[in-house]
Amino acid sequence: MPTPDASDRLKSEIASEISGRGPMPFARFMELCLYHPTLGYYTRGVGGGGGRDYLTSSGVHRAFGALLARQVEEMWRRGGRPDPYHFVEFGPGEGQFAADFLREAKRNAAFAAALRYVLVEPSPALQERQRALLKGRASIPTTWTDDAGLDARAPFVGCLFANEVVDAFPVHRVVGTSEGPREIHVTVRDGRFAEQSLPLSTPVLERFLLESAIGLEPGQEVDINLAAPCWISWVVGLLKRGHLILVDYGHEAEDLYAPERRRGTLLAYHLHRTNEEFVERPGEQDLTAHVDFTALRRAAEARGARCLGLTTQARFLLALGALDFLPDPAPEAGAGRDERDLVEAIRDREALKELVLPGRMGDKFRVLVLGVGDVPRDLAGLSRPWARGEATAAAAPHVPPRGGSSGEERED
Repeated sequence: MPTPDASDRLKSEIASEISGRGPMPFARFMELCLYHPTLGYYTRGVGGGGGRDYLTSSGVHRAFGALLARQVEEMWRRGGRPDPYHFVEFGPGEGQFAADFLREAKRNAAFAAALRYVLVEPSPALQERQRALLKGRASIPTTWTDDAGLDARAPFVGCLFANEVVDAFPVHRVVGTSEGPREIHVTVRDGRFAEQSLPLSTPVLERFLLESAIGLEPGQEVDINLAAPCWISWVVGLLKRGHLILVDYGHEAEDLYAPERRRGTLLAYHLHRTNEEFVERPGEQDLTAHVDFTALRRAAEARGARCLGLTTQARFLLALGALDFLPDPAPEAGAGRDERDLVEAIRDREALKELVLPGRMGDKFRVLVLGVGDVPRDLAGLSRPWARGEATAAAAPHVPPRGGSSGEERED
């Protein structure tokens, strides 16, 4: 859990940097809040999708990890059954996705024998919790590594996976004015952090605005993620042959930067509530912005990847058989089933609905699938879901979604 002391120390370090260098771009402030080496929200393991501030899809229902395992098994099988076959998970959070994925993967002995599961986790606190959860469960070879470790084993054959990773990359907040675009910086005023509009901090922002055909109206704000295209270009380069699956909330550029979206998409998450107090509680709350799928696709294609599909999470999971995880209709109490079993069955059904129903996570999240090299393109997850699956029933109670050094260690 975060401590006031950690937040106070982070505030002090940020204020010291501002004092020495002047107001910092919001992207730098966000980077320190989330990824400071010892005091950041993710570095300390506060953020992990375990439920303190938000839930990720893998924390909602076990079907998410199991269905992704089905999709990856198809990629492996139709790709010639390569051995070894690497599955790399970026930002594995609490490790629940890995547990569900590995459980399903073991259903196919040949796939399990070829599979090498790799978790990319820079946070020692989160890595410790992942190890504890997976201990004794991972008969499939499972390793932890960092970016340098991935570079050392590249290029390899396999699948790269990132669920709610790119939305937490630092963003530059740019606002339109009558004199042209300006960038929001963070300064110190009367002993508190405050926002200040200043000229763009890098010419790369101006190039991005031109490439994306973003014409800002006065007062219109956009959140520009310069790190995401660089990251996807790097990860695509890791693959000799294979796929990349990216799950996140976001839009194509035309919608993301539309004039009607006046304030951008940046939000803070704290104790399952959203707020716009972006410079408050450094290191104690998540900061996240919607993903620009157009920029990601453009960067990936420039590196030689092909876009195989961009669909909603609902369509993707339903096409893979999400309805298989619906529990049997609950018998009435007294018919050989106690009340606690009935309550659990209802909860399980409602959690699954959260993943796939319109208006919930199902259509708030998008799934981008990229291919590198000679790989199958007509994947099950990108096919049209069973018609009855698209019309699955009534509304569910809302579960709030959230919108290092080289070397490897092994856990068998």
